[in-house]
Amino acid sequence: MVLSGPGASMAIVIVDLHAHTCASDGAQTPTDVVARAARRGVAVLAITDHDTVAGLPEAIGAGQRLGVRVIPGVELSVRPPHGQLHLVAYLPTPDPPRLLDALGELQRARELRAAAIADKLAALGAPIDMVTVHARVGSSVGRPHLADALVAAGHATDRADAFARYLGDDGPAYVPHDLFDPATTLGFVADAGGVAALAHPGSLRLGMRGLESYAAHLRHLGLWGIEVYRAEHTPEQHDGFARIARRLGLIATGGSDYHGPDVGRSDLGDTGDPALPPGVADLVRRALRERVASTP
Repeated sequence: MVLSGPGASMAIVIVDLHAHTCASDGAQTPTDVVARAARRGVAVLAITDHDTVAGLPEAIGAGQRLGVRVIPGVELSVRPPHGQLHLVAYLPTPDPPRLLDALGELQRARELRAAAIADKLAALGAPIDMVTVHARVGSSVGRPHLADALVAAGHATDRADAFARYLGDDGPAYVPHDLFDPATTLGFVADAGGVAALAHPGSLRLGMRGLESYAAHLRHLGLWGIEVYRAEHTPEQHDGFARIARRLGLIATGGSDYHGPDVGRSDLGDTGDPALPPGVADLVRRALRERVASTP
């Protein structure tokens, strides 16, 4: 099992189970993200880029050098019943073969979606240079990258303005994802020997009662956890998501959802108040060991 970093005797100070690099829509290289985590006292960090594991080998190597245990992960885009549905999958290795084909399909879908959004922007009189976008980002182009292109082209003042004018879920250039359904996605994760948690559950826009019902459905399909510990959660949200976790027998996970130092989101290790308990990292490791042992 590849869970990199120093030995099990290392005292865990801070755990962050949700962070992004420039392999998807983060602003920093995997090495820079891990180095920042080390400076901030993060002992265990999950790298969970959107629909790609491309940044994991570099991040794991950096973790081994800098004393940060890096848990391989990926944030998977999933067909939602409402709002947005993302699952953070924690993996036993950085390149699970049973998941790579599915990620390839998701990447192709992301490319087609980005091209369709660019076409809509051009029709709206806000063209962007997709050649430059792909040269800078690669294949994992998301709406934040397109927002940056809009700013560079002078069509928006910043990312928030680009989303407000064009790219938001109700914006004129919005294009829905072509995604796998939850059952298929959770099956991919299980086949890879991984476990999955429901990311930023409020993004489903279901309300607490509807969310609990839907999370129970996902639990039946194989969901392992739900993000409770996030800096942007209000006390009411934290308590509500924690109750859902307890009632359904899900593991209460969380993380900063870090995207970069100047992106306007939480910094590495900031998982809210109260913070993510360090023992959750051990629960992840134990679950992965059990999954690997039981996977044919």
